[in-house]
Amino acid sequence: MTKLVNSFLLIAALFTATAFASEDRSPKQLLESVTADLFVDIANVNAKGDASSEAMANIVEKRLLPHMDIKFVSYKLLGKHIKGLRRDQAVDFIAAVEHYLTVTYAGALMKYTGQKVIFDQSQLIDDGYATVKTQIVDDNAPAIDLHFKLRQGKDKQWKVYDIVAEGISLLSAKQKEVLQRISQVGIDEVTHELASK
Repeated sequence: MTKLVNSFLLIAALFTATAFASEDRSPKQLLESVTADLFVDIANVNAKGDASSEAMANIVEKRLLPHMDIKFVSYKLLGKHIKGLRRDQAVDFIAAVEHYLTVTYAGALMKYTGQKVIFDQSQLIDDGYATVKTQIVDDNAPAIDLHFKLRQGKDKQWKVYDIVAEGISLLSAKQKEVLQRISQVGIDEVTHELASK
């Protein structure tokens, strides 16, 4: 399970990057175009296999986070706990989620070793939501099926909000963990835990 989660996080990081800014492309075209710039950045900082976590975090902040719907993800993670949340708590929680994603994806990028991505021709678009199916192929491991979930904002830009690997939703899995933890220790402690990762 840990291997699947690590692969899942690596692949999530690899394909949620810069191309999402163009509104005239389909979500599939955007995902396809993401790989080139991201792989160049990774190659530049990790040419000798000794990239620092700071360098990878910079790539995440530059290439990935601007194109993820962090506010939407944060509110989904909060679930029923969003009711009664003060504005300052919401702002702090969103910042903590952004930090958590930066650290998580930076760690995942450190494991990138040149896996190939195959994009399925199918693409589901329904009322501002899309699913793009992909397969990650590694010569030394079984292929991994990924479904990228995107939503189109009011600005007409597509942003990733979830990735489903082998039937496991990253958002749903993390939401269960966060909801349980908030019930146990409260929102402020969970925010602190995410920000401290």
